[in-house]
Formats: sequence, structure tokens, C-alpha cells
Amino acid sequence: MNITQNTKGENLISIKISVEKADYQENVEKTLKQMRQRANVPGFRPGMVPMGMIKKMYGASAKMEAMNTLVSDNLNKYIVDNKLNLIGYPMSDLDNQTPNDLEKQDDMDFYFEAALRPEINVDYTNTMVDFYHIIPEEEDIQRAIDDLMERNPDATHPETVGENDRLELKVREAEDGKEVEDGFQKDGLFIHMDQIKDKETREMFIGKEVGAEFIINFAKAFDSEEAVEKMLGKEAPVDSDYNIIIDDAIRDEKPELNEDFFEKIFPKQEVKDLDTFKAKVKGEMEKQFEAETDPILFNKMIDELVAAVKFDLPDAFMKRWIVENSQGKVSTEEVEKNYEADYVKGIRWQLIEDSIVTANPELIFTEEELKNFVLRQIFPGIDYASLEDDMKTNLDKIAANYLKDGKQNEQLKNQLADIKMTQFLKSKMNINFAETNYKDFMKKLEEERQPKINSK
Repeated sequence: MNITQNTKGENLISIKISVEKADYQENVEKTLKQMRQRANVPGFRPGMVPMGMIKKMYGASAKMEAMNTLVSDNLNKYIVDNKLNLIGYPMSDLDNQTPNDLEKQDDMDFYFEAALRPEINVDYTNTMVDFYHIIPEEEDIQRAIDDLMERNPDATHPETVGENDRLELKVREAEDGKEVEDGFQKDGLFIHMDQIKDKETREMFIGKEVGAEFIINFAKAFDSEEAVEKMLGKEAPVDSDYNIIIDDAIRDEKPELNEDFFEKIFPKQEVKDLDTFKAKVKGEMEKQFEAETDPILFNKMIDELVAAVKFDLPDAFMKRWIVENSQGKVSTEEVEKNYEADYVKGIRWQLIEDSIVTANPELIFTEEELKNFVLRQIFPGIDYASLEDDMKTNLDKIAANYLKDGKQNEQLKNQLADIKMTQFLKSKMNINFAETNYKDFMKKLEEERQPKINSK
């Protein structure tokens, strides 16, 4: 067997594999012997069919199987041994390949066309992207503070029950106004007044002092036997009356803007006054705006690099490759028509991205980075390093289970790769940031998208 390589054009080569009978005959004989053992031919016992008959029946297919395996294995070996950095995978070279006759030919030639990845040099200094840095306005900051106050209320413990309180109850099964001896009991039951659907029962609670004791019917109060079962447990009689004792009333009240509240929102950050608190809120909002707009900036940086980094593509090969890789989902005519609009940018960016990652291996994330990324998605703000070992072990199991889903795993890897690439490009490319507020940013974004919508 002999393998040769010739240049066909810019970044395009042809690989010729010349095969002789001696290269594959041993495998053909081996395959035919296996087929003889399995053959079920009337008049012959298993394994006793004459080899001549086996060759007539299966000789061509055995030869094709041996030939395909031989050619495929040696083509892959040639690519690895010669360190050929290819786009996609080789395809039959239609310009050179002639039909082979498996029955009459012993020696055959196979031609493959392959596209070499171009040499790509990314000059970040030769780029410029216009974008925006969103600065929250005073009213935005105040809305954020109001939201923080609403989501972080002060819990007070009033002496009497109000309309929107949470209650801690003792529950005892009752009959005829008295507790049932050895009946169902439950301590530490927490309910919210909003859960009580029956108006009469709600009025029984409102104004009662902590420590009050009275009879209610939970099925009536919650207007749902399913809700009672979920709350008390399956072992509890659903239709029974219950004697309840109000152990505690918890009321959420608007907190004061003081050091206690500042510490709750920004723990261990020494926020002592309102101005410092507002500045911290503003900074967090700017970070959030940045995280939300980074994907938009990333796409703009991709557009800029695709336009700025020059290299030739073997377009005819790429069109064929797209059709073959689609497994029948797109036709040659469709690719020819939409090649520039739908495919070129993606191909060029993939090649540029690969060259950037190759030159900057720190962009390749580790399994540890992926795990930490997953945990940040599930538990935002978690400080993994400060946790006890048993808690780390539990979180590691959660992350591992989360990544078992193949599709989800791939999506998370792509997200993390994009985030790392975004931060890298932001540190390398020239970006002209103009300050704006959120409303104006959304307006500008809509204006930028408008021509694309109208052009469809």
C-alpha cells in the first residue's frame, strides 16, 4: 500500500491511497471463514458449506468490508502521523476518483480531498468595537433598594395575629370539642394566613393572642383535603376537627435602612452609612448589567474579528462538506444559495476561535472550573472554599448529578467557554465604551436590530 499527497489549491490537498491485493487478502479470508461458520444454507450443516460457494455468495461484500476498513484506518493514521490540521474530515476527491470494480480489480486507488486549516494570526490591536457601559440612574438604584427591603424584611413577633402573619401552631386531633386521647398530634406546624381560604376560619384567627387555643377543621379552613394531607401528613385524619394552640406569630415588616440591614445585604463589607450602601448597590447593578449585556458584546466582538482577520477558505470543499455533514437535511442548492449568509461567518469564527484557544491554553477550562460554574448556577453567591468538607462532598454530588444529562452538560460547557472567551477578548480588543442608562441602551439595541428585521 502506498499513500501520497498533492496540493489541489489554497489550503486544499488530495490524498491518494493505492491498495494491492496483498494488503487486504488476509482480512478477506478471515471474514469469509467467519461467514462460513454463520452461513445457513439448505442441504449443508452449519460450518460445512463449501468455501467456493461462500466466496460466490459473500466474496464481494467481504472484499468491500476489508477494503473500507483498511483504507479508513490508514487514512486516519496518515493524518495523525503527518500532523495534518484539517477542517472537517476528508471526502472523496471527485476530480480524481474513478470507479473501482471490486470483482475484477485486485489493485485499486482511492482519492480523498481534504481542507487544511489556514494559518491564522489574530491582531487584536487592529480591532474596534463600539459598545455601552450602563450606569444605573438614581431612580433605578432606589427601586433596587426597595426590592431588597421587600425581599429582606424584619421578622417581628406581635402579641396578636394579623391578616398577613405566619403562624407556628401546635395541632391536636379533637372530637366534640375535646382532644382525642392518643389521637394525631403535630408540633411546629407553620402556616401563612393567606393559606386559609375559609373566611369564617380566618376571622377566628385574626386578633387572637399568642397562646390562644381553639378548635378548627383544616379541611374547611384550607378548602382542600389534598392541602391538609400535604401539610399534616398522610397519617392525619383529613376530615377531623383539631385543637390548635398558637405558639408564635411572625410578621414581616419593612426594615430600617441601618447598619443591621446593610450587614445583611453586604456581610463583612463594613457598610456603615446610606451613601456607602447606595454606592454598593450601584456597583452591583453595574455588574449585573455587564453580565446581561456581555453576550451582546460577545457577538459584536465576533463580528469584528470575522471582518478583521483575513484568510482564505476552500469554499467549494466547505459547501460539499456542509451538505454531507447535514445527513440529508440540506441540499446542494440550498447551501449554494445561503452559503454566504448562513454559513461563512460561523465557519470563519470557529477557525478563529480555535486558533485563539490554541495560542491561549488558559481558555481551556478544567473539570473543577466546570463544577464550580455549575454550583454557582444552582447556588448563586456560594463561597465553596469556605465550606466544611462534608458540605463540599454533598455539593460535589449535586454538581455531578447535574452534569449527567448529556445535553445539559454540553450546554453548560458552551456557556462557560463563551464566558471565558468573552472576558479574554474584552481584555485584548479595543472597545469604545459609551456611558448610557438602561432605557437608552434598550432603545439603541432595538434601533440596531431594526434593519435586520426589515430586511427579512
